Amino acid sequence: MLELNDHEFMSQAKDKMAKPNVSVELAKELVKRIYGLQVTEIKSLDSFYDKNFHIEVSKDHQNSNIGEVSDDGYTLKVTNTLKSNLKGHFDAIHEAMLHLHEKGLRVPQPIKNLEGKTWKLETLPLQESEGKVAKTLQCGIHLLTYIPGVPLATVDANKKIFFQWGELLAKFHKSVEDFICPALMKQTTFLNAKNFEFATTFLGRLPKDAKPFVQNVLKRYPSEYKNHISDLPTGFLHGDFNDLNILVRPTEETGSYCVDGILDFDDMHHGPYAWDLGMLLGHALLVKKTIDPLAAVGHAVAGYQSVRRLSEKEKSFLTLAMECRLCMLCFISTVVDKDPSNSYILKLADLRPKIEVFELLFNGDNERLFRS
Repeated sequence: MLELNDHEFMSQAKDKMAKPNVSVELAKELVKRIYGLQVTEIKSLDSFYDKNFHIEVSKDHQNSNIGEVSDDGYTLKVTNTLKSNLKGHFDAIHEAMLHLHEKGLRVPQPIKNLEGKTWKLETLPLQESEGKVAKTLQCGIHLLTYIPGVPLATVDANKKIFFQWGELLAKFHKSVEDFICPALMKQTTFLNAKNFEFATTFLGRLPKDAKPFVQNVLKRYPSEYKNHISDLPTGFLHGDFNDLNILVRPTEETGSYCVDGILDFDDMHHGPYAWDLGMLLGHALLVKKTIDPLAAVGHAVAGYQSVRRLSEKEKSFLTLAMECRLCMLCFISTVVDKDPSNSYILKLADLRPKIEVFELLFNGDNERLFRS
């Protein structure tokens, strides 16, 4: 297993973040061999650099570590080889899921395999950009309970949804205040604030109309981050609290939804809480909505502060964090040609909305969003 610092992780990511090339038939075989479960229904799910499936299984099974089979099914996750081989990665995020569940949050739970473990390494083929099978590398397999609902990204968000989105992140942060996990303290990810400067390696791929905005953020980032970081409250972050990772469910009120589910814990790490909120706000500017983008941000911040009050230092850091997330989304747009069949990336690929919100931020008084 690998124990990488931030620089080592980022330098290896280019070669080892290839998506596992797992067919439906291979997925069924893995579930039967590793978990002793017979798949009755299976559907491929959207994902970035992993391969995920929603499965339903027969009530009859050979796994003594599983009691009653879930009626909602399970999510089979096949993780890219870099994350899979990070020391402590799966154990850490599984501990976090169990802790959050105990705190009352609606999150997936890890399922034990036939060996009594919650994950296993398997040698699998990888997917190259042109769709050919590349070399085989070890990828982590784990099975999680499936959480019903639809991604927030699929509904028209209103002020109530934005408020609940921010509120849910604050509940997440409050829930992990007493969570102790040394392995997770060491985990690194693309989405760690400390790693943002590695974004310069993507700058040359951006089109001319996007580059000035990103360059502006990259220029300001080192001094502004250094100026804030020592005074920002820190803890365990979700790392990617975006609208594809947050579930909503219909309420009794016609056409209304409530926000209540959290997915994808692979980018959990330790850092400033305000960075996590800034990531959310970057997506709040872009999600389908029925209100003004800046108003959406204001409602999300209000929801967050209904549970956890932000310090003045945190409020002043939010604009930079929000802009950093927009930069990251711009860089995702540049990798579409390397994996044109990836539906998850395609959903994030359009640069025009990102440029429009950059213009909105750069021409507005954003500090007013965080005053309360």
